[in-house]
Amino acid sequence: MKMSRLEELDTIDGEVFLLRPSAASQAAVAAAPANGHLPSYMQDQHIRLRRAMEREGSADANWLGLCFDVQGRLDVPALHRAATTWVRRHEVMWGTFREDPEDSKRPLTRHAIEPEELTLSVTPLGTYPGPEVNRVLLEHLTASVDPVDNLGYALAGIAGEDRSTIFCALDHCYGDGFSVLLAYMELSALYAAETGGPPAELPEQKGYMTFAQEERAAARRFGIDHPAMQFWADHMMDGAGEKDGFPMDLGIAEGERFWLIPMSYDILTGEECDRLEAIAKDEQATFPSLVYASFAMAARDLAGRSAYRFLNPVATRTSPDLLPTMGWMVNVLPIHIPVGPDDGLFDLARVVRARFREARVCEPVPALRVVEVMSEAFGFSVEGTHRPSIVSYLDGRMIPGQERWAADRFHGTTGQGYDDDVNVWVNRTPTELYVMCSVPQTPTAVESVDRFFTHASDLLRGALSR
Repeated sequence: MKMSRLEELDTIDGEVFLLRPSAASQAAVAAAPANGHLPSYMQDQHIRLRRAMEREGSADANWLGLCFDVQGRLDVPALHRAATTWVRRHEVMWGTFREDPEDSKRPLTRHAIEPEELTLSVTPLGTYPGPEVNRVLLEHLTASVDPVDNLGYALAGIAGEDRSTIFCALDHCYGDGFSVLLAYMELSALYAAETGGPPAELPEQKGYMTFAQEERAAARRFGIDHPAMQFWADHMMDGAGEKDGFPMDLGIAEGERFWLIPMSYDILTGEECDRLEAIAKDEQATFPSLVYASFAMAARDLAGRSAYRFLNPVATRTSPDLLPTMGWMVNVLPIHIPVGPDDGLFDLARVVRARFREARVCEPVPALRVVEVMSEAFGFSVEGTHRPSIVSYLDGRMIPGQERWAADRFHGTTGQGYDDDVNVWVNRTPTELYVMCSVPQTPTAVESVDRFFTHASDLLRGALSR
């Protein structure tokens, strides 16, 4: 899988069709009473941040999606049937959230319909060349993914001559990065089944809103005496004077935000990854710890940092019935990597490995539960407009179906928005290790991010010659 911004995709020419929850479904949701479900911690923080940015006249890069090719001319009725089966399968897709118009700080309410009430409409949007397809899709998908008072997702299809493309876009409160992989696997299987292939065998799964209620109930047991609270407090003390997030100058003044642009960097080939992983094992380290160590050394070498600090996403899909669930099942761990002036790559990789092991104490406690208990002690305010930056690592070799990604031209896609920091997604595939970033569009930021990952790549390649 490649991660790309929608406007940068190499998109085929063809006729474009938009699939959205029908007017009848939207009206049914609008009339539905609150069902008592609270949003998950991640949904709640995400929606409030999005609304806070809108009140400032800004836009958050709030949605994510995917696209993949299918052979031949698109069978639009088959796609409609497959997409309908898919949205009815996942509980999170059946509803939306509503704010209290009198007080935006009051709890969000959930309004949902029964899955059999959920239908999709198909709207032809016209025939366009590839670059125009991107523009049309970006316009319509962005307009479709507001999760407040709307079912915030949409699908689309491009009917080409020899091959076609299926798109899906959803607000982040309907899914996470793993959900993108899941949606590709399920939608491709369902479409194949509707066009003469074998029946799609989809496993039983737990609904995300059901999970969200269980997560909140469990989180209430975690008080100030839980070791995770102390770990987060220590993280803040360790970080006195050090900056979380991207460690180099981005050319951004306090309070400024800039339009995010995508930047991608090839770090290692697949063969280089395999060789470096073997060396890491001999050094009592791991391949991911070497990658993070190279970032920490780049922070020291290029920015004079004595520590590299970031939030690392970890999945909370802790049982088999959650693996196939569409939803945002992620927590974040605070990672502080001290970097001495003479630390080498393998020494530092062993430190990284130990730091991640220590941070596991935070895995069961949602970071936003920590906010509830410790107020805003570590700067993760649910009322603010700052989204903490993350550094994520995904080993795509472990994902079922990855062997078809290249042939299907499977891409993860992201929305557009403003920010003051850099988010980093590190992706390993059988053929390469690459980094995808969302970068504020300033000359300084573009140059700094390029220098940073070029230096990290050089450090990792240098370790191969030892």
